[in-house]
Amino acid sequence: MVGKVDRNYWVPTDRQEAEDKATAFVVALRRLDLEFHDIEFQDLCDECRPPRTDYEIRIGRISVKEASEFAEKLDQALDQLAQYQKLYGPLEESTD
Repeated sequence: MVGKVDRNYWVPTDRQEAEDKATAFVVALRRLDLEFHDIEFQDLCDECRPPRTDYEIRIGRISVKEASEFAEKLDQALDQLAQYQKLYGPLEESTD
């Protein structure tokens, strides 16, 4: 009897989990209005020197101007968070 074929047939579970985390990372960056145009997901690589034993997210290169714009956006978000914490106290840890 032939077994059921699902996504695991093509993509190992650990890769799916890594893709999900990488996707969450990109979504979080976009929520902060940060867009990395050269971002890429890197697979494991036994043949690489040194071997890559974990999946990687590479954000690519950004210009000094982009770095400055990103820093400004991050600072604004952190300032808003600090203001919120002044008014309402520290955030509770996520249960995810």
